[in-house]
Amino acid sequence: MPAIFTQINQDLRGQMWGQYLTILHNILFLIYKKKVNAGHQILANFGEIVGLSTIDECMQNDEIVSFFNHVQRCEIVPHVAEVPGMKPQNYVELVADRFANSKIKDTVRRVAFDGAARHSGFVHPTIRAALSSNELISGLALTEAMWARMCYGIREDGSVIEANDPHWGFLTSCAKRAKENPILWIDDTNFYGDIAESHLFRTEFSMQLAYIWEHGVSSAIKLSLIHI
Repeated sequence: MPAIFTQINQDLRGQMWGQYLTILHNILFLIYKKKVNAGHQILANFGEIVGLSTIDECMQNDEIVSFFNHVQRCEIVPHVAEVPGMKPQNYVELVADRFANSKIKDTVRRVAFDGAARHSGFVHPTIRAALSSNELISGLALTEAMWARMCYGIREDGSVIEANDPHWGFLTSCAKRAKENPILWIDDTNFYGDIAESHLFRTEFSMQLAYIWEHGVSSAIKLSLIHI
């Protein structure tokens, strides 16, 4: 149990404070869940493209870890509400430690499953918030480009990514068209809502996906880190 809960238990008594603790716990859980799921997609989509099997294996790659930390700290955390006694930045280390734990062995395939729901539910709201406040989205745009590249269904080593989404056939067809014209991923999938109207996001995404196809996902990540 986080120290904040122990301290409140010691200092405050009564049923009302028990209800307070429950509400606070739920808030913290939602923050953690948002960060876990958004961070998961960064790692899982990269892992599928390059042929890694587990999330902890992804966390052994220096470039993706640096990219993961940057997106979490600079592009996700600014849009996560702070609660008493626990700063959102503290969750970056908590999430990273969990993902790097070799005893968990969470598979890339499980985490990447149903990306349409996971991206729409956990990544897109952050992109929307960033656009509304004129903050960074380049890492989030690259995250979306990696998802589009993964949905092509063939890894960089030529091996096949088996169907891993209820909408896999649809996503794969969109990804194949987007290989030649990246903007079609945004327009054809219809998952982006008002985000699709942002010229900035459309430009960032298109550049990132085109670069991935020309130079590979690892090179795209290295380039993004240079520009941080």
